[in-house]
This record gives sequence, C-alpha cells and structure tokens, in this order.
Amino acid sequence: MAAATLTRALCRGRTHGPKAMRIGLDARSLTMPRLRGTGRNLLDAYRLIPALRPEWEFVLYHQRPAEAGRRPTAGTEPGRYVATDTGRNDGDPPWHRPNVRRRQLDLPGDRLGAWLHVALPTAATLDRIDLLHLPANDAPWWCPVPYVATIHDLVPLRLRGELSPAATQAFRRGVRRAVRGAAHLITVSAATRDELRDEFGVPAEKITVIPWAADQHIAARARQPLSDRQRCALQMRYGLGPRWLIQFAGANRRKNARGALDGFARVAPERRQGLQIVLVGCEPASYRRELGVDAERFGIADQCRILGFVPHDDLPDLLRGSCGLLMPSRGEGFGLPILDAFACGVPVLTSNTSAMPEVAGDAAVYCDPNDGESIGRGIAALLDKARAAELVARGRARLAQFSWSRTAEAMCAVYERAAASRRPAWPVRAWNVARGPRPVRSPAATRGGTGVPACVPTVGAAPLQSALGPVITTEEGG
Repeated sequence: MAAATLTRALCRGRTHGPKAMRIGLDARSLTMPRLRGTGRNLLDAYRLIPALRPEWEFVLYHQRPAEAGRRPTAGTEPGRYVATDTGRNDGDPPWHRPNVRRRQLDLPGDRLGAWLHVALPTAATLDRIDLLHLPANDAPWWCPVPYVATIHDLVPLRLRGELSPAATQAFRRGVRRAVRGAAHLITVSAATRDELRDEFGVPAEKITVIPWAADQHIAARARQPLSDRQRCALQMRYGLGPRWLIQFAGANRRKNARGALDGFARVAPERRQGLQIVLVGCEPASYRRELGVDAERFGIADQCRILGFVPHDDLPDLLRGSCGLLMPSRGEGFGLPILDAFACGVPVLTSNTSAMPEVAGDAAVYCDPNDGESIGRGIAALLDKARAAELVARGRARLAQFSWSRTAEAMCAVYERAAASRRPAWPVRAWNVARGPRPVRSPAATRGGTGVPACVPTVGAAPLQSALGPVITTEEGG
C-alpha cells in the first residue's frame, strides 16, 4: 500500500509519455579537470543522443570538480568545451543542444558520498526526472526515480590487490545497490555481463551489452597523416627516439606496466635496437620511480620513457606515431585503446583474458599477461613488418563493427524500455547492504507528494545544510 502511494506521488505531475521524456544523467565525469575513460566515452555518446531524441529533455547533473576554479585558456571561444587539461576542444559539447541543460549540485566536502546518495536523487525527484542514468558502477542508497546503471567491469572483485580491502567492499556494495535497484543494467562487454550473472545472479534479461567505439577525437586525428614537423615536435617534447612502442599504463597495477617492461626486456637485443617502450599516465610520481627501478633491473632503462599525465591532445600523435600498442592488462571491462589503435593503423598486442579478445577479435596478437615470455614473443611478433601489416588491415576491418551512432541508439532504446516500467527504484535491501537508515514507509512520511521521505532533506533545506554544509544549486541553460 505504501509503495503504491509513493509510486503515485512520483508520477503525479509528469506529463511525459514514451515519446517525450526527461532524462537525468550523473554527468560528474564530464566536468572533471582531466577527463578519464568514462568521461570521454560519455561525451562521445552524448554528442549524439540528444540529437537522436530531440523531443526528450536531458538534465546533466554535475558537481564542481576539485580544480574548477581554473579558467579557459586564452583564445578559446566563450562557452566552448574547455574541461581543463583534456585537450578536447574538438566540437560543441552536448549542453549546446536546445534540449539539454546542466544543473550543478555542489556539496562542499561531499562527506559520506552525500552527492550521490542524497543530493542527486533528491534533485532528480524534484525535477520530475522520468529516468536517471548512473554511468559509473554505483547507485544511491535511496532513489525514488527509476534508473539505469552502467557497470563497466568487476575488476576490483576479480583481481586481488587492485583496491584496498575497504575500497573493494565499498565497490561491491555500490555494484550490489545498482544490481538490486536499477530498472535495467548496461555493460560494455559480454565479459562483464557474464561476470555480473556469476557474481550477483543478475538475470540475462536485465542486462544489455552496449559496446563503446573508438575515441572520436583520436579517430578524427588519425584520418590525417602525421607530418614530419608534428613527429619532430612530439619527439622533442617527450624525449622520444625514431621508433617506439606505447602502453597506456595509467595508475592501476592491473594495466601490467611491469609485465610490459619484462616482456620488452626478453626481446632479442638486435630486434629492439633503436626502439623505445613508452609508458603513459604512470601516476603518481612514486609509481614512476618504482617502474624506473624495474627498468634498471631488466637492463632496459636507456630504452624506456616513463611518463605521467599526458594531455589528451597528444595521445593521437603518440599512438599513430608508434610501432605498436602494448596492452597486456590483467583485466578490462572493455579495452578502448585497442579500438583507438585500430583507428590509428597501429598493430596491437593484448591479453587473452576478460573483454580484450571480445574487442580485438582476430586483429591482435595475444599473450598471457602473467607470463613475461609470452609478452616478449608477442612484442617480437609486432615488430615483424609482414605480421604488423596484416594486423593493421584486420584492425581496420574490425573497427567497422563498432560505432558511436549504434551505441547512442542502443542507449536510447534501453532508456525507453526502462522508463516504460515506471518503477521507482526503492531498493530497501540496498539500504541494508549499505548500512544506511531504513526509509520510512508511511505515505504520510513523504514530503509534499514528491516521494522524498521525511528522513531525507530537500536540496537547500536547513537540515541538509547543517549536516552536510551549504548546498549550491545552479541552473545552466544550453
């Protein structure tokens, strides 16, 4: 009885039918000072989604990032997309569409994840959102609005030591909340879909696999040849020789930078003469020092370039100027650099595990990521000119199977299917999993017919301000 009352309260005042909906998106990853994988992929998808459904309204909820006080660089057009340090000024952002608006919900300090667990669901309820999309492996304790959640991977649950024990348990709780509360789940690979079924018992009909496509910025740059002047500038900027192999090592140990160094050292010296291995994104500085010690131990320090953060604008040239991409990762939810390498006409070495074979198909050399000899043999295969040319041709053919237009259309179809259920995501068990307060079930406990329980203060209300600090809400038009 109480659940039915809450459902009626949530739907009251909503006039949107199946052909006209209001979609909310947790867009924090789009506004970070440095866009990472999820943010770049969301940006590529949301460049297309609002145009595919012009009758829908999209509300992009975001939070002021930690470095948001920095301003656009000189010469940038007013309002043009300038998320700092991304290097992506390659087109209008989605919020320039007439049916897209941004809403900033700022919780200074954001203690206990209050932005996700309180501010976002409250704002979405008050904004009469028909469906919320949560794109990052997590969900709130409480959310009266039906939502779709994207689960990218379960790597922290599969690989011991990827996160601390406490962080691993927090990750598990976040995924479990999403599994129990979501109207539908999206995964970017069949490998992650299967892991969700095995780990959490999710029925197949609740999951849709929607793969990513190559980074549009990298793919666009790859269509233009790398000039001698560009190559020379790149070599001077990063201390590169004439030939290099590249790995996007990142900060996660699962990317297996040490394995790449070990494999490179096992290639015959005459085969790697004049060749460098370039590791990109190795943060923090202490990790770079560790890898430097490993390179010394393997006897290849003079052939290594171990880089920290590299602006996104330099990635296309680093990739398309290389002799090959090394991706001997121990686990991935997808493996986007593989498609980026295909777009750049670069041969690929990757692992024979998780989602990577699903992405690369017959267009890559495979290795055992836990075996240095296997990685070394794979690198040697990439250096064979005939084999490399064959892989490049296969990679271009494989790339045609992935498209952002198909991805965007598939996401719209999931939104339509999930919104049709009109089921408020009120997962009481998820609250228990997170050890949060049990919501009041009485119809009288809802505030103003919005479906917000009395135990949860509205955005900007005095109880929320006193408990969490001031809440800043900003409406930003297209």
